[in-house]
Amino acid sequence: MTLTPNLIACLAIGGAGILTALLSIPFFRRVGKLRRRCCARTEGTVIRYHYQPKQSGGPSIAPVAAFQVDGVSYTARLHYRGVATVSKSALLFQKDADQKNCIAVRNDIFHARLEHHPRSMEEMAHIMGTDECIFVRHHPRSMEEMARETWQPGSKLPVVYDPDDPRCAYIDHVVSKASVAGITLLCVGAGLAGLAMLGAGLFS
Repeated sequence: MTLTPNLIACLAIGGAGILTALLSIPFFRRVGKLRRRCCARTEGTVIRYHYQPKQSGGPSIAPVAAFQVDGVSYTARLHYRGVATVSKSALLFQKDADQKNCIAVRNDIFHARLEHHPRSMEEMAHIMGTDECIFVRHHPRSMEEMARETWQPGSKLPVVYDPDDPRCAYIDHVVSKASVAGITLLCVGAGLAGLAMLGAGLFS
């Protein structure tokens, strides 16, 4: 088979894809190591909330639970792989008529029922049959208020932790953004390798 410039380009793309896929291995190993470390389970009590205002999808909030190991107090919080955008969360909550359900976690992705607010935080409501108009001011519930409704203070949540170092702890199960990076690299690598194979088949 003659190595034409097109075939050389395909080989280069395929090599880059394989290299990118291999780069995902350390991320998966890190997640696996964390899961093996956090093998002990207990119950924690919700004591406060951790608010993160700046993320790719939007703000998020998570419960923080206190637990004890050998008489020493530690804390753990709920971790997310990501935050859903307002539009994606709206689709999720469309099927839920209960307005009290404002926060949901699906596949470790944080969703919040966020209402639309005009830029001025005021909108005009016209009264039918008259020329009179009134202003309605919105008072949206804070993220902490929504979190309190979802995870009430004093409620119990499962905690997993490292028995050798209880400071390494998570609510419910280990969640690491390293897994997101690993999946992304693996998918990109597989895509490049597939593209290279397709190109090699066309140009051979």
